[in-house]
Amino acid sequence: METAFSDYFSKKNDSPDSAKPKRKYNQIEQEEDLQPLQGKSVLIVDSALATRRTLQEQCSQLGARTVAFASSVPEVLNQLEARDIELILCEYSLEGERNGQQLLEELRVKKALPWRAAFVMVTGERVYSNVVSCVEFEPDDYLIKPFTVSTLSKRIIKLFNKKKNLRKVYDYLDDENYAIIPKMCSALFEEFPQYSNELEKISINSMFNAGQFAKAQEALEAAMESNIRPWMEVLLAKILMNSKKFNEAEEILSRVVKQNPEYISATDIYAEVLWEQNKPEQALQALEQLGARSMASTARLRKLADLSVRLGDDTRSKTYLNKVIERSKNSALTQMHDYLQLSKIFIKEGRHEEAEKLTAKLKNVVNSVELNFARDMMKIQKLTSEGSMTRAKEKIQEIFEKDKELISKLEADAKTSLLEQCFIVSMTKEGYALASQISKQNPNKAILDRIRFAMHGQKEQDGSKEN
Repeated sequence: METAFSDYFSKKNDSPDSAKPKRKYNQIEQEEDLQPLQGKSVLIVDSALATRRTLQEQCSQLGARTVAFASSVPEVLNQLEARDIELILCEYSLEGERNGQQLLEELRVKKALPWRAAFVMVTGERVYSNVVSCVEFEPDDYLIKPFTVSTLSKRIIKLFNKKKNLRKVYDYLDDENYAIIPKMCSALFEEFPQYSNELEKISINSMFNAGQFAKAQEALEAAMESNIRPWMEVLLAKILMNSKKFNEAEEILSRVVKQNPEYISATDIYAEVLWEQNKPEQALQALEQLGARSMASTARLRKLADLSVRLGDDTRSKTYLNKVIERSKNSALTQMHDYLQLSKIFIKEGRHEEAEKLTAKLKNVVNSVELNFARDMMKIQKLTSEGSMTRAKEKIQEIFEKDKELISKLEADAKTSLLEQCFIVSMTKEGYALASQISKQNPNKAILDRIRFAMHGQKEQDGSKEN
């Protein structure tokens, strides 16, 4: 199973570092280093006391300065805030409702884990689909239990050699200072040829993230002349999407997805380009074909829910929204938008008690002001569904009067829920004002579609009045 993971991990990064020629001096992995954790801080994340003790003993043998423990996601976040952790050894199965994969996703989304730190998933899990779905959140390694201290030592030596040699690049990545990274990578190519694939990928992606699309495309096309790799094609498709060349992007991504079905992020972008071309059903189908792996990411589940809403499929919308809420609860991945969308469906079905229960769930994840806003929104949804437009309009006006500051700070998704209700009760002035605010928040396709449909509904109302 470890071989299967190594094969996939290498394919994801296109080539294992060991496949590259290495220098004879500081670039060589120091296999004779008996204490690779000398002076380093380690965090062991595991709910089983016996496993924690075993890992602590192994880390101590390898020279760890300090070894801290955590058995749940909140404890991990507290430890990261309290100290500078250089290595996390995380069990896949944790106590509570979240696993190591969900922890890693949250750390990546919150940017709470610096790139200079190493995250190693430690587990007895041998199901390949779970391994693949975990890899998309970019752990540095994946160890299958049981393993010896020698195995752990070899992995750590390799990890920390790379972390040390590429430290400056990782620091700039953490600071999102992308413009300077390509030049830095160029300087490191000769010194550390064993990392040439990774440096090339970091360099070109940094050009893209810095908004240097033409430069990134030029670098990609030059690199693809000698060796075309999946990540290059995906990035090229993203550049084409940025230029609104959706047909060309779709052609590339369709090929990548067929040839590399395990490349999950490629399917995500493929779904985006299909949706941009107003093919939501095909986009939904592409994501659903990932099967169990499609449930590995909160962002992907949310996209599945949004697509289902776009298609008017309330059954699938409920399924995915429930999964999003369950997966993201009590975490930084929670969004009020998910609760408002699900509440809207429940109210539409006349299941008012279910809608009210959502408020209790939301209570644990938002502050009191946001909770009151969510409650008011659910009341408005209920009033408009019952046809009580005057009362709904009064309630919306009340929100604009008392929650003006909150509205300006809302995420685009939640703000769009308010916009939809504004157009339903013919508060067009307020609706268009919200649309103007949302446009400055770089809204995704799901939000833009919701806004268009809300405005279209208002135009139909105006047309019927004229007739």
